[in-house]
Amino acid sequence: MASRQLTLEASGNGRDQLTLTLRNPAPTPITVALPAGLIATGRAPDSRVIVLRATTAHLPAQSAVEVALPVVGLSSKNVAAAQVFTVTTASEPKLAALLQALADQPDAPRPTAQLAVLSLLEDTTFAQWRVFSGAAAEPSPTPAEVTQAIDALGLLRTIEPQRTFALASDAELKRLALRNPWCRAKAMAIYGLDLGDGAVPPDLRQLLHTQPGDNCPVCRQRALLQKPAEIP
Repeated sequence: MASRQLTLEASGNGRDQLTLTLRNPAPTPITVALPAGLIATGRAPDSRVIVLRATTAHLPAQSAVEVALPVVGLSSKNVAAAQVFTVTTASEPKLAALLQALADQPDAPRPTAQLAVLSLLEDTTFAQWRVFSGAAAEPSPTPAEVTQAIDALGLLRTIEPQRTFALASDAELKRLALRNPWCRAKAMAIYGLDLGDGAVPPDLRQLLHTQPGDNCPVCRQRALLQKPAEIP
């Protein structure tokens, strides 16, 4: 960019969307590496986002390419608004282990990653997370919300096993998770409870599909899409 071999424009919503428009004015093609951990800053206050996974963009000669990057906010104060962003050279060392853990979880749900980031940077509580995600308007957390929190807590336990997070100390989240069939087995493993009958606890890092009916995020979304339409 400094030598004008590449121009870049960035826009996003301050939370989970960041789109880069890359233009190559040169007569030869170029390849652009976009690393995990790349940080972009929006015009609105507290609108910094971080890229979760590395990607590569191939630009033919004298052409432009749009790249949508998987990002999450770096603060619970992130403003949710469409705005222009600037790519920076900043980094966040506190998230290095999480980014490495997410590298082999390409389909990890964005809300789970977002909660893990806020927990590492701000030690966010479950109640604060519901406010950030806009779910606090509903009186009771949904099974999906509880599962997102337990999945995030599983990630946190694998990368910082000695740290006590606010999520792990939340008695209400624990009660809801142990009653939730979507995440009960993982919750029991996280809270150190015996599964009984010689059952093997699940891998706390596992967020993706391993077998039919395992209530992974992909299976849950598929089940919702396959529900027959209700007849009035």
